[in-house]
Amino acid sequence: MNHLLAWLANLIAVYALILIGWTIVRRPTDLAYAFSNLFRQKRRSLVTLSSIVLGGVAIFLFGGFVDYSFWSLREQTIRTNLGHVQIYKKGYLASGEATPLKYGIADYEGIRRMLVEDPILQPLIKTVTGQLAFSGIVSNYDSGVSTFYTAVGVEPESSLLLGSLDRIVLGSDLSRVDDTGATIGAGLARGLAVSYDSQIDMLAINPAGGQNAMSAHVRGVMESGIKDYDDRVLKMPLKTAQTLLETKEVSKIIVLLNETDRTAQAQARIERVIEERGLQLETRPWSSLAVFYDQVVNLFNGIFFFIKTIVSTIVVFMISNTMMMNVLERTREIGTLRAIGLTEREVSRLFLLEGVIMGFVGAVLSIAVGIALAELININGVPMPPSPGYSRGYLAFIRWTDDWSLFWFSSVLAIVTAFAASILPARRASKLVIAQAFRHS
Repeated sequence: MNHLLAWLANLIAVYALILIGWTIVRRPTDLAYAFSNLFRQKRRSLVTLSSIVLGGVAIFLFGGFVDYSFWSLREQTIRTNLGHVQIYKKGYLASGEATPLKYGIADYEGIRRMLVEDPILQPLIKTVTGQLAFSGIVSNYDSGVSTFYTAVGVEPESSLLLGSLDRIVLGSDLSRVDDTGATIGAGLARGLAVSYDSQIDMLAINPAGGQNAMSAHVRGVMESGIKDYDDRVLKMPLKTAQTLLETKEVSKIIVLLNETDRTAQAQARIERVIEERGLQLETRPWSSLAVFYDQVVNLFNGIFFFIKTIVSTIVVFMISNTMMMNVLERTREIGTLRAIGLTEREVSRLFLLEGVIMGFVGAVLSIAVGIALAELININGVPMPPSPGYSRGYLAFIRWTDDWSLFWFSSVLAIVTAFAASILPARRASKLVIAQAFRHS
């Protein structure tokens, strides 16, 4: 439905441009006449123009807000230990298991070097890191509390990039020189009643099926903003996690890129390299792993489409009503134009030109006013409450510099609504009977 409406809007905008171009070449006097009529009725033209600009600015600002929300959620999703591309041993995702014994990747260092030294991938990749995911029971014997945890062994250096949006609320992040330190989620810290430097004891199942235990101290407490994640997460150095599970393998390799838009290109090249080396690995892009992100985007797109429809309808009716009043007040003028030889099509074209000119002026003003208001809002941002599933609010901004579709739609909205609103008044003006027009008072 969105694509159909976009195609129809483009068609109308192209027709409006062709109408303006044809008039400039073949009938420049008609264009001058349409301009003079707009400036003759200054108050009515101002009301019509205000309606167009109001609708265009509303769409521009809301579209920029939605675009920023999508971008912010996307980057937060990617940088919460997800990355742009994940590499697994074949069968890992299909089985639903996370046992390093069966689905672990053995030669992690060799695969990492293979990726970062590839001449095509090298300019695309920001970092490549291995992770070892497992779960178990963690205890704080001082308070007598135990709970389930979901742990991930990470490389401390790369965790600064993959966890760059995690906020350390107590202590500090992981250190490569501190093998016994762990960073835990704020919810897990509250559940265990621990603070900085508290000792915790972890129990995990090793690949052979046995139980391994290890003591660690809380190096830091972090808050990602995702409540379910913060209630269970525990991060520790990768080598420490491998020692706990008695393995040298990793459960997945994460590739973080410099640009999210290059994900498909990077994934295709990674798969090509894997195939050339004959490795039993498979890849997944972040978009297929982030189900929640897709659900939020689809929801917002539906809301945005509804708002665009309502705003467009209101603007069309407001402009159409104003132009219809214009036709009634200029009935004698229309009769005179018909009497001196103008055809119905030529009279209709004059009113359509007025609408199209108003649309083009409204498009320029909508973009200009929209940018000015967006920059004003972006000075301090707009405080927003926590999104569903999140534990803290955020500052929203209007993101317009990288979204040319926002400029396109705001401009097309002004042109298309002005043109569509002119059709009925133009038809009514062209159908006036000359004798009745002269008798009109």
